[in-house]
Amino acid sequence: MTYIILVGGIKGGVGKSLVSKTCIEYLKSTGKSVRAVDSDQEVGDVLGHYGSESIGFSDDLRRAMEPDRILEMAEENPDYIVVNLPGNTYKPLQEWLITTGSIKTRKAPEGQPQFIQFFVTDGCWSSIQLFKTSLEEHNDNLPHVLIRNEGRLMSSPDWSYLDKVSEYTELFEEHCILTADFPLVATPVLFELDQKGLTFEQAINNGHSLLARRAKFFVDEYNRVYTKVFQNLPKLVTGNLKSEKPKTDFSIDDLAALLKKDPDTIRQLLSESSDLNTFKAKFKSPKSSWDKFDESNFQKLRDKLPATTATK
Repeated sequence: MTYIILVGGIKGGVGKSLVSKTCIEYLKSTGKSVRAVDSDQEVGDVLGHYGSESIGFSDDLRRAMEPDRILEMAEENPDYIVVNLPGNTYKPLQEWLITTGSIKTRKAPEGQPQFIQFFVTDGCWSSIQLFKTSLEEHNDNLPHVLIRNEGRLMSSPDWSYLDKVSEYTELFEEHCILTADFPLVATPVLFELDQKGLTFEQAINNGHSLLARRAKFFVDEYNRVYTKVFQNLPKLVTGNLKSEKPKTDFSIDDLAALLKKDPDTIRQLLSESSDLNTFKAKFKSPKSSWDKFDESNFQKLRDKLPATTATK
């Protein structure tokens, strides 16, 4: 079966092209056969790399069948087709998926390609509302992977603020969603790659330069993300993936509110504790207070303390 990965987000500027390019590179590195499509015909960030084709989605009825080329590609049975979508293409994409019978069911019938939506978000209010719209209007027949792009994170140093947004958290109770946090890559690195017309793979193979080392670091980071995503795709497709609200990092203030202590006290006790159990022993809080706070969260908070404060 061919998987057709639609990398979108409706909203522009959330990092769809970067997700598309790194996804293609990851799949190729695992030995999968991949076809690349760039539908962002104004920018064309993917076009020119990976043997990609330019195929647009348009409200113009004369071009309504142009995306059929993607289904023709699927008949050649590649493992994956990755489609880089531009912003503001929701309506023509939706109409094409419906009129071609591509998402009548969540799991594609035998012999037909399986569509997956990679919805890229920067975490802003409008993006979350668009994500909600995409989930609801596709009636859960289009499996969604929510890509939270740290490089476009707009509202906070991490994603924890979303845990307080009921419109966001309720989506994970109502729908089967796979979530992945896409790592930050420094803008100067992306600038240099674009300036030289290099993919990450080409940069890494271009010697022992600083750009090569930085590119390798980022590739290792996003490989971990994509490994998790693609391991879980079969469960996402069948709806058997346990759709949990994604875990987010605690801040000192979050933990202080949870334990009903002031932030300075929490900071001091973190610095005096070498592990979570030692930290817990300093409180008489009920067991339920610790349900959302685990060893990983403890270490992350402790690592954020100044080196002169934390006891190593």
